Amino acid sequence: MNILVVVVDALRVDRVGSYGGRSVTPTIDELAADGTIFENAYSTTNATDPALTSLQTGQYPRTHGVLNHGSHVSEMEKKRVEDTSTLPSVLNKRGFATGAFGRPLGRWHRRGFDRYPELTSAHWRLKSLEKAVSDILYSVHPSIGDVISGVYNSLTDRTGSDDENEIVEAFDSFLEDADRFYSLVHLMDTHTPYDVDENLVERYLERFEYENTPLTEIAERFPTGSITYNSLQPGGVVNQNNDQWRGHEVGIGTALARAQYDAAATEADRKIDSLLSVLRDRGMLEETLVLIVADHGESLGEHDIYFEHHGLYEATVRVPLIVRPPFDAVDRVSELVNITDIAPTVLDVLDDSKGSPTEFDADGRSLLPLLEGSDSDDTWDSREAILLEEANTQRFRGIRTQNWKYLRAVGDPACRYCERPHGAAEQLYDLTTDPNETENLVEDRSEQAAKLRAQLEELLSRYTHSENDPNASDNRRVEYDDEEEVLDRLESLGYR
Repeated sequence: MNILVVVVDALRVDRVGSYGGRSVTPTIDELAADGTIFENAYSTTNATDPALTSLQTGQYPRTHGVLNHGSHVSEMEKKRVEDTSTLPSVLNKRGFATGAFGRPLGRWHRRGFDRYPELTSAHWRLKSLEKAVSDILYSVHPSIGDVISGVYNSLTDRTGSDDENEIVEAFDSFLEDADRFYSLVHLMDTHTPYDVDENLVERYLERFEYENTPLTEIAERFPTGSITYNSLQPGGVVNQNNDQWRGHEVGIGTALARAQYDAAATEADRKIDSLLSVLRDRGMLEETLVLIVADHGESLGEHDIYFEHHGLYEATVRVPLIVRPPFDAVDRVSELVNITDIAPTVLDVLDDSKGSPTEFDADGRSLLPLLEGSDSDDTWDSREAILLEEANTQRFRGIRTQNWKYLRAVGDPACRYCERPHGAAEQLYDLTTDPNETENLVEDRSEQAAKLRAQLEELLSRYTHSENDPNASDNRRVEYDDEEEVLDRLESLGYR
């Protein structure tokens, strides 16, 4: 059996048709019809470094050690994660060909892969160059940036087809000598900056209704010079290469950005279709376990968070998870599940986890009983709650139960990017009556808040490194040859 895991970065649940969302992902929907939809799947956090590490280790960030993202990851975090087993490493030792494709995060994410994307690929070099030149031009004067980017856009292909071809061709080449494989494909389409087919954007502007406010007007809600303010200005990561829309009836506003996001979801879906076609043409699809998931979601304006993933709200931590195993499985699962469950599931389906509990010590659990539809309490105990934690733009911890969400700030609740809070230091939401988390009930439902506060403390104590962590006195320095390039690339995506 083979394994294909496709991570669509920042893909929201409500943009996947099989979840009742917009019909912009036909391939994912078709795969879902032939597999299992996990209706209540959650990430561990809202940033890629810790989330993807949770997926590959089966552990919460507090356990595997990486809470921060990009340049904010500390030496101690690197030491801890280097001592943690990863799924590709385990499978590689057992004879699987292991390949990663798409977004290269490098550093510890590279561990265990026979094949990994080159950081110096032409596509990524071009993206970094585009961002650097755009920053310079728009810093001189926005009108200069508009003129130059207009000429550039008219001379270049903005469909993302080169990126798709590069990923699919590399994946196809990888399969030539692979008897059994584990492959991770990380697609960046739905992460800003949106590099999408303008014709598709136009089609969605006509097809869907979008609330529309100029991006520059939204920017004025934030302190001048803040990261969010800059990202919404011409040349910013949300507002790049948009000059050709200036004369359009919708202008350059939230309607355009949301239509671009929807178009990006479709383009990611097309890449998935191409990947599945490669497997189908090679006669390997029916013997491959396929998982489609997001590392986190994306806020498109909720809680005054625009085209970013700040906060532990549903828009950013609830993720699509669709599993199509090479055997009959149930259609839908409503249980609370987590991306930490993916690695244990893979090992269980392969029947490779038995007898080696110390080799892969996961916080998550195998979803195989749920896929098979087992009703036995001996095979799956329903989760009472999922632990949530963020440390990139603000510091919050939280707990999500079947009906409630409780969030608590660690120190100052202000967002580093927006330079203001997105909510109170303590928040409580009844998700059955308030799924959009608009009414904070922490004072009105104090008993419920106290109950969840205690549950949160219990989870924090359960999933944490030991106080006697041997790394605490370890003076070695973890160095990665690719770290500087990775951090430069993250900066081009808007991370500071």
